[in-house]
Amino acid sequence: MYPYQSGGSIVKQQILDVIKSAKFTIDVCVYNNSDADIVSALKLARNKGLRVRYITDKSTSNPALKNLNFPILYLGYEGGIMHNKFIIVDAGYANATLSIGSTNFTPNGFNDDANNLIIINDIPICNAFVKEFEEMWNSSTATPGNNPKSGSQKSDNTPHSFNINEIPIQVFFSPSDQVETNILRQLDNADYNLRFAIFTFTSDSLAETIVNKKKEGLSIRGITDNNSDFPGKLKYMQDNSVDVIDHSPSSQLHHKYAIIDAEYVDSDPVVITGSHNWTWSANNINDESTLFIHDSDIAKLYSAEFNSRYCELAPWDCNLLKQDIYSNIDVKIFPTLFLNSISILLPEKIQNIAISILDINGKPVFFNKLDSNNLIDLDLSFLSSGSYFIQLQNKSDNYGTFKIIKL
Repeated sequence: MYPYQSGGSIVKQQILDVIKSAKFTIDVCVYNNSDADIVSALKLARNKGLRVRYITDKSTSNPALKNLNFPILYLGYEGGIMHNKFIIVDAGYANATLSIGSTNFTPNGFNDDANNLIIINDIPICNAFVKEFEEMWNSSTATPGNNPKSGSQKSDNTPHSFNINEIPIQVFFSPSDQVETNILRQLDNADYNLRFAIFTFTSDSLAETIVNKKKEGLSIRGITDNNSDFPGKLKYMQDNSVDVIDHSPSSQLHHKYAIIDAEYVDSDPVVITGSHNWTWSANNINDESTLFIHDSDIAKLYSAEFNSRYCELAPWDCNLLKQDIYSNIDVKIFPTLFLNSISILLPEKIQNIAISILDINGKPVFFNKLDSNNLIDLDLSFLSSGSYFIQLQNKSDNYGTFKIIKL
């Protein structure tokens, strides 16, 4: 997963690595592509005898899609766009891999805009994405059928629930799968907090639900972009005391994610992410894909990404700078002012304890899971001087957050 300040070259290389790992098939379903390296990798795969199929949107320029040696299908129906951003490699084989996120394959998408990418190795979830792909392709063969489907022509015909390494994941495709209804249901289940970063946010229902959750007392923060797109919900939420800010830099905040109860294992920590903006079009006429990932560790990574973006825009109100130090287990960390190392003294041996260290902008700089003795020694000589937060958590929800300072 590559959500926080990874750099465009890393994200692009991960996509190239997925393509180059293919042994049998590659299915690409991406809104816009101007990256010659990715297209060259696809051509090379086809020259090696792999089956390569490609679906894109008919209204975008896609300048890299020239002189191809594999079939391509251009879609869009009744004003909707083919807005997916996923690749499936070797579906049905042990190497089955899904790459999905918010980024288009463009220089801006990789190098300027805030985007996220997830890579999943799992046969059942790849099969579900192939089923969606082949519904649009209208064929299970190398070439598209005569009556491809897009937008409202599609049906809700894929499985939605998966369990990958004990992580529940749900998959929904637009517009057939009532995606906004499912997002609303997940927001309604939030118990403690919500963070969201949405490129285009025009949905009345989603904005009203967020306002209602704020009135219930939840801690809520958000960032939106493209607020000139009518009817943007930035002002409505701000007028109702929701802490949401406009992404004003010239680059785009192109994310489409929400994070629910990331720090609370006793709740249901969830990340909602994919290609789906919170708009009428995304829900009703576009081809989109959305994941619900029910996992605290992944939710914390996305929270770190959110904190970084928020602190860039509002450094005077960066929540980690104000974060309370708390603990519900008897933990001692010493010294809290240190040169090279610290020690963590626990009241007992704790299995599968997760140790995270974040800088003051929320960016993770260290993560490890281990079965601990009472005393843990950490070499942190690699850290630069400054303030950090160390977080401890395990599956039984013992946790603590402590401030440490590297001299």
